[in-house]
Amino acid sequence: MEKQSIKGISRIDSKNTHGWFVRVYYARQTHSKFFSDRFNGGYDDALEAAKKYKEEYEERHPESTKKQPFRNYPQINNKTGVNGVSETFSKTRKGIKIPYFSVSWCPEPGHMCTRKFSINKYGRDEAFAMAVSFRKEKEAEIMKRRGLQSKK
Repeated sequence: MEKQSIKGISRIDSKNTHGWFVRVYYARQTHSKFFSDRFNGGYDDALEAAKKYKEEYEERHPESTKKQPFRNYPQINNKTGVNGVSETFSKTRKGIKIPYFSVSWCPEPGHMCTRKFSINKYGRDEAFAMAVSFRKEKEAEIMKRRGLQSKK
């Protein structure tokens, strides 16, 4: 048994469960299916069934395979409603909380950047507006660098 590394397909081996788990994302939803070794003819056959399922799924939904430079919508736990902008705080050595809006972006794959906008310094509304504006600037830069159309 050789170790496999296929995007969207992972191995599950627990006490009573052995097989391959396929996970793809489409239309803001996760679509998944499990391929048991037991019901698919063993380790290798279950892996082949998982690969085939994923390939057929991506043929039916080609837009699910397009890699975007950033999400088109905020994550479910995002409380600001703006993708890449979160409200958080840091603590001083004396334990005093300092609130700010944090902007995150990836100018290049695998390179994460952040910038803080102080709520104490600018006020809540102004700090939020600055953070949102900055994030939109970074998105436009990324889209331009990659030769993609800018989002409206």
